Amino acid sequence: MCGLCGSFTDLQWSAVPTLAARPALGRARLAEAASKLAADGGVRVSAWGQGFRVTGPTGRTELVGDLAALWAAVDRLGRASPDPLENAS
Repeated sequence: MCGLCGSFTDLQWSAVPTLAARPALGRARLAEAASKLAADGGVRVSAWGQGFRVTGPTGRTELVGDLAALWAAVDRLGRASPDPLENAS
């Protein structure tokens, strides 16, 4: 593993059995769900290496290694703070 990819190893995919077997698929699904939640703020989330790429409405991008850092980046880059617990219609 290269040093860049190795820097994003804080994610513990073994905590969720279905993600442990196929971590790339798990990351992609998490990124898709997070992107839907962050869309109102103009933020896109995608899987990247062992973490996530968060892109704001201006094109500014941050690479993050875990879900906590992902939401902090969404708050920094977005137009409005999303509420992941809000009921989506």
